[in-house]
Amino acid sequence: MEQRIATVRADRQHGSRWLVREAILILRDLAMVEGMPQEEQLRSLYSAGRELAQARPAMAALSTAVGRILNVTGGVQVIAQQASKLREELDSATERIARYAHPLLQGTLMTCSISGTVMDVLVACRESVKEVIVLEGRPRYEGREMARALSKQSIAVTLITDAQADIFLARCNAVVVGADTILANGDVLNKAGTALLGWAARGHQVPFYVLCETLKISANSWSNDLSMLEEKEPEEVIEQPIAGVTVHNFYFDRTPYALVTKMVTEQGILQQQAITELAAQARSDSKEREKLYANLHQPGKPH
Repeated sequence: MEQRIATVRADRQHGSRWLVREAILILRDLAMVEGMPQEEQLRSLYSAGRELAQARPAMAALSTAVGRILNVTGGVQVIAQQASKLREELDSATERIARYAHPLLQGTLMTCSISGTVMDVLVACRESVKEVIVLEGRPRYEGREMARALSKQSIAVTLITDAQADIFLARCNAVVVGADTILANGDVLNKAGTALLGWAARGHQVPFYVLCETLKISANSWSNDLSMLEEKEPEEVIEQPIAGVTVHNFYFDRTPYALVTKMVTEQGILQQQAITELAAQARSDSKEREKLYANLHQPGKPH
């Protein structure tokens, strides 16, 4: 389990939906271990949950999923059932997102990097999609994988460097991106470059749609804490350092809610007030989880 949690923490190839699914399976598998005293098993679950919730600061869905699974009463069997239920909800979410997004996704679209949610929705809506222009997603070029996967689904794809986005926006009917986190006010944390794409879309008067599961709505607000954007090694930007040159490699950026035309989720198109309410629920779940965790470490206390 420690190795699987470390994989979630270190992964740079997958979107947040894949990582959330893996976190759900880790907790489910821990809850299904046989022959372990329940109190010890609960401690293991809450310890793993805390590690998973804190593993990726830019991916709020990890913390939200942990809260949804562990904030139940009834012991480890109920936790296992809750994890299985949440996995089923996650697996079916993109089908529902696609139903709400279908009227919006027509003609030529632009997207950036890679998103499992966007991928599934575009495939579901491919009959109305003429072309998808994909930004390659430096520094690890996840957009190339996005382009390859969409092409295999017989969708016409054009792959461009991130810097060419403005050149091609004039021919787009919409920009569609995923999200790693939706902050409490609706701001979007996503792959670095998303915010620039949002500003450029506004300049061209092109609609900017965000497709995401409500699990990604966070209790957090933006506080100018750049650690939320997960800076990685400068060697990914330039292999050999240059004397006197500082290199940064933030994986995520923040797109203001004001740039989002519509936020499409499995619950429908959410307005800012609905996002705020879901964020408050996520905050409550987080506090409850911490209480339960603390309770397990006080001998004689009920749990």
